Amino acid sequence: MSLNLNREAVKITAELGSVVFVGAFAVNHFCSYRSTRDIDLVLASPLKEQRLVKLGYQKWPQSRGVSWRTPRGIKVDFYTKDVGKIPVAWILKNAAAVQIDGNPIKIICLEGLIITKHRAGRTSDIDDLRHLLAQRGGQIRWEVMEEIGSDVEIAELRKVSKILAG
Repeated sequence: MSLNLNREAVKITAELGSVVFVGAFAVNHFCSYRSTRDIDLVLASPLKEQRLVKLGYQKWPQSRGVSWRTPRGIKVDFYTKDVGKIPVAWILKNAAAVQIDGNPIKIICLEGLIITKHRAGRTSDIDDLRHLLAQRGGQIRWEVMEEIGSDVEIAELRKVSKILAG
């Protein structure tokens, strides 16, 4: 994973407070294998545009939705409702703490990340899911998965996890 994005995550956390990183950035903390150039994160509530601008963030006009650039030029997307139909409150409550050069940040827990990648279904997300299940399948807390996944999703993920870990 890019050291640049790790440092960026530390700076974003310092600037914005309680955030949880999701997406490819989080995947790379569980199984480092692919690069990403942006950061996705969740917040308990939307940030005021004025605050972001005052901190040096800039709206990124090329985005489909509302994306921003950090003061250091990294694209960042903010989520405040849900990610993969998982409520932000659940993601915040179950976040995993990690250290980057002695600085704490939070990332979505393994179980939440697996469900979001499964539900997204894009080629890159399926590839992320395959790597997560192959490298971390033995660490999945299935009781946590049951809080956010359907019976069908969990049965499918258990099956694939066993095959990939085999």
